[in-house]
Amino acid sequence: LLPEKLSEGQVRAALTAVQKRIFTNPTNFNAEGFLTIGFAGKQPELGDSYSNNGSMYLTSECFLALGLPATDSFWTAPAADWTSKKAFANNKFPKDYAVNY
Repeated sequence: LLPEKLSEGQVRAALTAVQKRIFTNPTNFNAEGFLTIGFAGKQPELGDSYSNNGSMYLTSECFLALGLPATDSFWTAPAADWTSKKAFANNKFPKDYAVNY
């Protein structure tokens, strides 16, 4: 259900970069191995009154693609740069808008 301007390879490459950044940073986890509040490491000052350790587990939705077969185009499409990567490289990119599914 991706918007037409987002390719599967672009989304896969972006999710992979985010997952590597989160799961290789040891400060993203407490002594018991649970996720901590933060964007790129332990940053509790970024939390809101509704944030708690359970909120971080919404990140597990990024693993939904693991249910797709290895032959699915999500896995076989060529990797592509995502919007922010294009923007910071001074490349052209389509403007992003909110989507309603």
